[in-house]
Amino acid sequence: MLARDIITENIPPLKSSDTGERAIDWMIEFKLSHLPLVDNKKYLGLVSEEDILDFNDTAEKLGNYLKNLYKPYVLADEHIFEVLRVSATLNSPVIPVVDADMNYMGMITLQSLLYHFASMTSIKGTGGVIVLDLISKSDYVLSDIARIVESNGAHILSLFMDNHIQGEHTLTIKVDTTDIRHIAATFERYEYQIKAYFEESDLGDIYKDRFDSFMNYLNI
Repeated sequence: MLARDIITENIPPLKSSDTGERAIDWMIEFKLSHLPLVDNKKYLGLVSEEDILDFNDTAEKLGNYLKNLYKPYVLADEHIFEVLRVSATLNSPVIPVVDADMNYMGMITLQSLLYHFASMTSIKGTGGVIVLDLISKSDYVLSDIARIVESNGAHILSLFMDNHIQGEHTLTIKVDTTDIRHIAATFERYEYQIKAYFEESDLGDIYKDRFDSFMNYLNI
């Protein structure tokens, strides 16, 4: 999934000819603290509420005041993982998307990013989760891990590795079955250290409700 695939279509950018008053009105309407500024399709940077409040007169055009704006962006053909990386470094609810010539193509909101990431990684789907403690990356052999899961009639939906300061690693695996006791037992038989596992047959509705509630919160 690429940045171009998760652009939010219903939020327009600001133009250099727009006034500070219009910028504030749009930020209130779309419940955003930042909006991209565009001039003849060229992306100029992000405008924040603080930028506008610094105006002597908010009736002035944005182009008359705003120079050398903070200019974060992602390219349209970059993967959603890169979008997530950029998002983690920003203090902004939107990420502008541009082409190779810095022409503005749209923006990605935090809500859109989380929704598409959840869909791509099977977070909303039913299944079980196993968390393994790995002493080092040399303990991570995907073919061996997949073989253990598949030997119990299941398949890996997604997996993620967390790196810890001490050099140890945590591997989180989501599988397509809610009964994972046999899978966990097989991992233990092969001397993997299981940190935790979760059978979502009982908790699936709770997780779904929590996810839906969080997405509704972002849309407030």
